Amino acid sequence: MPARLGPPALAILLALAMAACAGAGPATPNPAASSPAPGQPTPSTSLPSSPGALPPATPPATSTPATPEAPGPAGPPPPPCGEADPTCASLSVRQVRDIDFTGPVPCGPDGASCILRIDAFAPPAPAARDLPIVVMIPGGPLPPGNRGYLWELARIVASRGAVVFTADYRSSPTYGGGYPATFADVACAVRFARQKAPELGGDAGRVTLVGHSFGGFPAAVVALSAHDFATDEPACLASRGDGHPDALAGIAGVYTLDRIGQDFLATFFGGDRASAPDAWAAGDVTALVRRTGRPAPPVRLLAGTSDPVAPPTTMAEFADLLRAAGYDVTATTLDGATHDTILQKLATVDAIARLAGATGQ
Repeated sequence: MPARLGPPALAILLALAMAACAGAGPATPNPAASSPAPGQPTPSTSLPSSPGALPPATPPATSTPATPEAPGPAGPPPPPCGEADPTCASLSVRQVRDIDFTGPVPCGPDGASCILRIDAFAPPAPAARDLPIVVMIPGGPLPPGNRGYLWELARIVASRGAVVFTADYRSSPTYGGGYPATFADVACAVRFARQKAPELGGDAGRVTLVGHSFGGFPAAVVALSAHDFATDEPACLASRGDGHPDALAGIAGVYTLDRIGQDFLATFFGGDRASAPDAWAAGDVTALVRRTGRPAPPVRLLAGTSDPVAPPTTMAEFADLLRAAGYDVTATTLDGATHDTILQKLATVDAIARLAGATGQ
């Protein structure tokens, strides 16, 4: 099983990976908190304080504001937390880490294998037992194990009244992914969430899939395809349930194949478009939106004006494609948000919570 990278190394690799796929430059990593022991429920104060691929515009958040050693200049101190969580880590949310959702799967060269894992977040004692489910997919292409940068967003959404999962998947052929494995892993995570969430108060019939950055690509394919890719993952530990989500949210995502490096896609699909036409068609949202056979999920998209990796034009192209095919789609541009800080925005939390049907505040 490959070694798990810490958040600083993941931040560098995620930026470089997105540069290869979308033409962005590398970025400086963010520091993050250390992780608790695997498999144990953990308090929210242990969650990583800053997500993602690009550095935030403000210093990383901490669980409490720093106390100055001497009086400083007049004026309010800088906010210690993202606007979506003004009280930092004060929200009470259960977290269970490192739940296996597949058996061993090919995960690299020379016969290497790994087990894909998922983390769960839920209100501590839900009054109702029918909370909506949210499954979050991180960016890449990176080795499985970089889902931790989504924990803060997952925790806040869970506090609104949802059962939230952050899931691994094999995003690149380098790490055992490609067609159809990448899509199968994501669909398996959706199916597993349907099976697992009732233990935490979730409703197996209400799943919203959220893809950030490169994760928007497989999330969109899984949501729009008439084919249930969960059936293509024999190692999936969920034996029943639909691998399609009931709703889709894309956060600073890439979706259409023209926004991803063509050399990468030729490896991903096992050949170029001419030599592997069926594989390319199966992962091309411009073709999938026109297919029938299942209800079209509602779609919510967000992009930041300061995001060079997935700018608002990328979101607008996908939104126009969906609207032309009759989908219920809303596209929201967040002024000043970067590829990273969009995950800290109150508008992002609100969009996911409303789409999922979470009613808590």
